[in-house]
Amino acid sequence: MQSLSAIARLEARRVSAHRKGIHRVSSTPHRNTSIFARLMLSLALVASFIASIPAFGAEKLTSEQVAALVPQLFKLHLRQRDMDVPFMKRMMKEFVNGLDPAKNFYLKDEAEALYNIPDEELIKIRDAALDGDFTHFRDIVKTFMETHIGRDEALYAGLDKRIEEVKAILKEADKEKAEKKADESAPGTEKKDDKAESDTDVEDELEKIKWNERPATHADREKRLMKVLSAYFGINKTYLSENDAFTLAVQTVREEREKWKRKKLDDETPKLFLKSFMDAMDPHTDYFDAEEDEEFTDRLERSFAGIGVQIRPCPLGAQIEEVLKGGPADKSKKFGKGDQIIAVDEFTLAGLPINKIVKRIKGKIGTEVKLTVLKRETKQTEQIVLKRDTIELAEMRVKGKKYDTEAGPIGLVSVQTFYRGVHRDVRDRIRELGKDKPLVGVVLDLRGNHGGYLEEAVGLAGLFIEDGPIVGEKDGQNKIDWKFDPDSNAEYGGPLVVLVNQFSASASEIVAGTLRDYGRAVVVGPTQTFGKGTVQRVIPLGTLNLPGEIKITTHQYFLAGGNSVQLKGVEPDVTIPGMKLDKDDGMLEASVENAIPFNKINGKLDQNDDDVKLWTAWKAKVVEDLQAKSKERVAKNPEILDAFDIKKLRAKARAERELEEKKRANPDQYPEITEKKEEKDVQADEAVAIVKDMVETWPGLVKQVAK
Repeated sequence: MQSLSAIARLEARRVSAHRKGIHRVSSTPHRNTSIFARLMLSLALVASFIASIPAFGAEKLTSEQVAALVPQLFKLHLRQRDMDVPFMKRMMKEFVNGLDPAKNFYLKDEAEALYNIPDEELIKIRDAALDGDFTHFRDIVKTFMETHIGRDEALYAGLDKRIEEVKAILKEADKEKAEKKADESAPGTEKKDDKAESDTDVEDELEKIKWNERPATHADREKRLMKVLSAYFGINKTYLSENDAFTLAVQTVREEREKWKRKKLDDETPKLFLKSFMDAMDPHTDYFDAEEDEEFTDRLERSFAGIGVQIRPCPLGAQIEEVLKGGPADKSKKFGKGDQIIAVDEFTLAGLPINKIVKRIKGKIGTEVKLTVLKRETKQTEQIVLKRDTIELAEMRVKGKKYDTEAGPIGLVSVQTFYRGVHRDVRDRIRELGKDKPLVGVVLDLRGNHGGYLEEAVGLAGLFIEDGPIVGEKDGQNKIDWKFDPDSNAEYGGPLVVLVNQFSASASEIVAGTLRDYGRAVVVGPTQTFGKGTVQRVIPLGTLNLPGEIKITTHQYFLAGGNSVQLKGVEPDVTIPGMKLDKDDGMLEASVENAIPFNKINGKLDQNDDDVKLWTAWKAKVVEDLQAKSKERVAKNPEILDAFDIKKLRAKARAERELEEKKRANPDQYPEITEKKEEKDVQADEAVAIVKDMVETWPGLVKQVAK
């Protein structure tokens, strides 16, 4: 099932007001000389402007450096050209959201007073800031740290004594659910539709919180905090003991507050100013400090140096969820699922956020790391020394599966992200799946793929067409640069389905949209894709003697047919059941107030190309029939209907949770470790069935390439 869990929604909003790290994907500077030259020219302007400023070292930003950088950032951006009053209004709101993204500390009227400022006052604040005077912003941060963070000392200090209250919240939720179910089952009771029903499951404790609204009173704030605590507790219990689950929940909700007690006012103010300035331009423009920079880069790399374990948080540090095959941990035979890493090189990990634990475990290839591990089975600690090695992620991020059907073998290739080299890994998976017998069809699964490098999208689309434009980039001066796959050699030319959902974004939309424009693939999914049609350039600031890097929207991309996917996404040719986000949820591109608007240009696709004519004519004849056959199968298949029935999913999760809790003899007992079962992927199965239907009409095509 491809959907955001309740805890993922909480984390997304806790980290940032604009979903930082979820959809904010980027592309690298491409090899086109003219575009690259223009980018270097812009960087030269930035460098020359900063050159006159005294060097302060790369450890922190200063207000003078940030003020000098601002005009040059306007020049680099796709469309924002002026720090006018509307921009300042957005920026002030982003500044407040940057301080309190999860809306835990400011009351509604307190926050609004900080960004609902008269125009005349905004202009004064702007002019002072452009002169390097951040006094207004410094005062906001100072008051936040001293007053809004300081006033909650007793509330947060007492959380570890409220476990019974948290249990009562969950118990009451289950009681309400049971009573509601009994009432609805009574004779003569009118059934409510799904939309009107409000479930009170553990996960619903998060859903009932109005995330986009700040609490109006301190009582509301405390109620919100307790609901968040209960939700974390309920989810933590799925892999921890009851006591540890609660301890971790308390640690998690305390961390957002505790981190502010460690920060320095003069360090944070310029950084928050730059972040809010970047956020005010558009949702995908950002500033990363040195630590965030490393995390962002790692997500788009093919490999990293580490020990080869997947971990998740626990009170003492990190619990091992999986040992990756072939890594140092696996080869040592000393680690098991459920073991806890409690120290790294004798540094105690208790209470440390998971990203900081990961950073300590990772390191340079060949270096040693000493881990203190609490073994799950013996309850004893062991000292284990490992030598870090390269951990390849390709097997995890690009997975292949072969379906044997009456029509012949059909391959499904799932792509998690567009990291460096992903198009070659996809090519290799297709070859592996067709090694014994040529594939008669392929499903390219891009569900939940948030994107990555633009050049990889070009290379991936190029696996399925021999020549022709794949994507065009348009900059702020309306110059358009069309991208072609340099290999110009299709890997596979048979029936192709691209499987998507609302979390397929950016590079995924380039591949799906372009192959749809060519008529080369049938796009299958429950609804349109995410709708991110912009390109970001990542620019390290180290050469300017500044820490971190900026990610800035410099181009809007357009599909071969001329349409942008911005806001609108890619519509499927064949719709199938699946999860759909509410447009008011705030998670989609179209729901963000300062998103780049939709646009279109004259396409570059040659409608007279022999392949294009062949493919588009074929699709025009078969798509309606493919949709009809799919609907007929779905109507007869309760599995695919139940897989996306919210009430049934919650009932199943509740039953599993209750069964697990009955097995525990005491609050210190951990859940049993069971091997992960491969769940039936009903959407993938239906996509394969659609490919099988395509095969029946495909022999009529003159051209087919299959290597």
